[in-house]
Amino acid sequence: MGAGGLGASLQTVTKALAALTPGAVIMVGIAFGVNEKKQAIGDVLVSEGFRLYDLQRVGKKARRLEIIPRGDRPHASTWLLDRCRAAELSWKATPLSPSDGERAGVRGGASETQATVRFGLVLSGEKLVDNLDFRDQLRALEPEAIGGEMEGAGLYAACHEEKTDWILVKAICDWADGNKNRNRSKRQAVAARNAARFVLHMLQQAPLKREPSASRTQVGRPHGSRDPSHRRSSRPARARWRRATRTWSPEGAVSPSAVISRAT
Repeated sequence: MGAGGLGASLQTVTKALAALTPGAVIMVGIAFGVNEKKQAIGDVLVSEGFRLYDLQRVGKKARRLEIIPRGDRPHASTWLLDRCRAAELSWKATPLSPSDGERAGVRGGASETQATVRFGLVLSGEKLVDNLDFRDQLRALEPEAIGGEMEGAGLYAACHEEKTDWILVKAICDWADGNKNRNRSKRQAVAARNAARFVLHMLQQAPLKREPSASRTQVGRPHGSRDPSHRRSSRPARARWRRATRTWSPEGAVSPSAVISRAT
């Protein structure tokens, strides 16, 4: 899907913000891992921030190609990170059968597997990365990165414009090493299911409700956020969203999606 094209994440999240005026946005989906020795298929990645790797200066130094990252590292919402960290303490991933685990490439195909939740910097760009050399170049630019994906830049740009809190939660489905099509459907299903279940678990353990504090400019509204009356509102759209979420189940979450949760 990516971030900048027609129907991509920037356009999708912008329209959702206008229709639903949420207090927070959680983007859920699949990502690539960067260390197959320490990570596993299905491990959940929670973004502390992004490196938007497409923003670069490309030049030469001593007759050699030199790539220098440009731009800042946008940071995810602190209070959403706190909710995710609290939920991680009691998190348990979906049990898999031995055959499912083996086909998906999850550690040993154990009868029950617990995907690790990892917090850190996530690489985000428009490229569908499936080349080991290119992945290693990205890691050289950001050695602290825990994984990469394609939609985060659009999430950040849309939410920054509307001063809405955001976070990205995706799970590893491949290693961006040239073998993306290996067990593709099964791996993507495991990853998407783990990411969706973790977000659901987080919402059940720590609801997205913020208490009034002195740091807010108005009661019930985060410091720096816009007055909701200045946004376009669509009550019917919000009502349809609430009805849909009451019947939503993560069993069908087998592809990247965006979860938008209204915080009060």
